[in-house]
Amino acid sequence: MKILKRLKYISHYELWMFAVVAIAAVLRFVLIYSNWPITDADEGNMGVLALHVAFQGDHPSFFYGGAYLGPLEGYAAAPLFRLFGTSLFALRLPLVFFFIGFLISMFYLVRLLYSEKFALATVILLGLGSPDVLFLQLRASGEYPEIEMFAALICLLAVWLALSSHRIGQERWKRLVIYGLLGLIVGLALWVDLLILPFVAAAGLLLWLFCRRELLGLSGLSLLLGIIVGGFPQIYYNLTAPLLQNSLIILMNIHHGGAQDMVVRHLTWVNQLTGTLFVALPMATGGSMHCPLSAIPPSGSPTPATLPCVLLEGGWGAGYLILWFVAVCLAVSAIWRYRRHLRADMTQGISIEERQEAIRQYGRLMLLTSAGLTLVLYAVAPASATGPDTTFRYLTCLLLAIPALLWPLWQNLNLQKISNWRTKAGLLLSGGLLLLVTATFVNGMVGTFMQIHTAQDVYQYEETLVRDLQQVGATRVYSDYATCNVITFLSQEKVICSAVDERLQPGYDRYVAYHSIVQAAPHPTYVFPPNTKQAEALKQRVLLASSHYRQYKIEAYVVYQVT
Repeated sequence: MKILKRLKYISHYELWMFAVVAIAAVLRFVLIYSNWPITDADEGNMGVLALHVAFQGDHPSFFYGGAYLGPLEGYAAAPLFRLFGTSLFALRLPLVFFFIGFLISMFYLVRLLYSEKFALATVILLGLGSPDVLFLQLRASGEYPEIEMFAALICLLAVWLALSSHRIGQERWKRLVIYGLLGLIVGLALWVDLLILPFVAAAGLLLWLFCRRELLGLSGLSLLLGIIVGGFPQIYYNLTAPLLQNSLIILMNIHHGGAQDMVVRHLTWVNQLTGTLFVALPMATGGSMHCPLSAIPPSGSPTPATLPCVLLEGGWGAGYLILWFVAVCLAVSAIWRYRRHLRADMTQGISIEERQEAIRQYGRLMLLTSAGLTLVLYAVAPASATGPDTTFRYLTCLLLAIPALLWPLWQNLNLQKISNWRTKAGLLLSGGLLLLVTATFVNGMVGTFMQIHTAQDVYQYEETLVRDLQQVGATRVYSDYATCNVITFLSQEKVICSAVDERLQPGYDRYVAYHSIVQAAPHPTYVFPPNTKQAEALKQRVLLASSHYRQYKIEAYVVYQVT
């Protein structure tokens, strides 16, 4: 009966929201069932970790080889491996549920800060996505889908606590629980990836501004306990690990990594700026046309064929920044008016409605500030110049700011009367921009489904390689980093692979035990993709070596087995 009574209070917009979320989840379910996106070494590493958790009782605090990334995806997949067997689909299935949590959290967050109708429109838009956005949401390589969900949840709970702070006495125990839940989510999020720090800091500032008295009492203690419980693996590790292996130190080294590469390649701050604006920002927010990097100034110059692509990507990045600036100005202006009114009416005070509106403006500014800080931290890092087409993933949380950017355009569509040509022009511009963004996301979703056939071919290619290696007894192999973890995971560790570099010297094994296992094998096998430096080096070794090698041709791979 309580459930039926609760259902009576669900609005039509909420019902439509759940329908949209279901459709978006089904679309992603179809993609992972079709083995899209193409897997890679990092996802193979997460799969191996999930195998160890499920069947060997291993409980790693971090992603193998990354002492700053909590392997939540591996722990989520482990029970599915036990129930349904080990597969790439089972590894990715929890990511769909993380995405569902993200969409639902965004609906309620946008409803609190803006309007219910706009919240539904936001869910429809975020339910779509480009191949780049969906790639991050559906590949289990660590942290990105759950970070989106955690960031949305943290902002939602912080805004709710601030908006309901006038009911402290009525809902004391409920609020204590919510504070504890918020702390738990913050702790988990910081364990998974410290990239979420801008959102945690902004949410904390919002609570300090409007819930300070609570934070200095039991509610603050509840929040702190939640953070300790959620972040316990990270806290314990950092208390026991050597200083140079501290998670924060490692993250700072990664943030500044590539500085030497910038010097060698003569890259400057201009490359960082263009890499962020023309490449990383469009890719992270669904507007990339995948222009060749050689066409992006100052590294190169666009040709007549690539100029439209470069202009569109630059326009998308510039448009994001312009909309961000407009939204920030509107929020700051509203906050300024509120504070002036507060100082003017100190004797009479302000109404609850005025305070609620001020909190909403601060909440909007929280989203915008978090996104802006995330973008600035990325832009000043060498990675924005050396590899923006791969490191764009660090900007995944910029999706949370999309409703804040589009709200001024949405408001223009709801004008009650059109008084002059300027109003008409503003209406046409706002409507045109919203249609452009929507069309871009729809086109991205269609383009993603067109890639399914290629992804299935690659998956079958890798499955055949694993099967044929086992048939010839090649269960201890050397290969390149990109191939190794994929082979090991897809074979469920029946084939153990250790990585080697371009000179066939020991490479980077995230799970270090694999190197010793393969090194101890009397007859290891070398497996390399064709036309790679490793394949050429191996051919030269075979010509010069006194050992005997048996050569195979497996799915175009270069395969030599020591006899």
